[in-house]
Amino acid sequence: MRPFRSQSEPWRADVDLRRGERVLLARDTTSGWVVATTHALWLPDRAGLTPVGWESVDNASWDRDTSALTVRQSAVLGSRPRRWVVHMDDDRDLLLLIKERVRATLVATRHLRLDTDHGVAVVARRPPDSDVLEWRVSVDAGVDVDDPGVRSRIDAELRALKAELGQ
Repeated sequence: MRPFRSQSEPWRADVDLRRGERVLLARDTTSGWVVATTHALWLPDRAGLTPVGWESVDNASWDRDTSALTVRQSAVLGSRPRRWVVHMDDDRDLLLLIKERVRATLVATRHLRLDTDHGVAVVARRPPDSDVLEWRVSVDAGVDVDDPGVRSRIDAELRALKAELGQ
């Protein structure tokens, strides 16, 4: 893996930087390039590189056994979250950067326990380039958000958190 050093890196054609956005780190992996900017994490897929705003990254983890970075994108309520698995050499700098950038977007979190094994997190997040809060719901595997009772509890928790933050 090579750290970002040159203006002529091959990923540049796939990364459309917005005004004021800077590249923080770029890594060449066996899955393709991973590029972290001040606004987003660009991850490899069939179409090239896809930007995932830091406010949309639910979590990231490293699997030492498979040498893989897994990044989970939060989903709109009622849809499935997208998951990327990037095979690469161990890169603590990248994982620490991802966790730091994600934490920087968090404004408030409320955990709602639905039963002994399942729950949801209602989260207020602020994108790096905005003062407007975005609302996310992170759902544990096995939770049926189409169940009217579950949906009602999530909606009530979301209303409570918005009221608490004056939204």
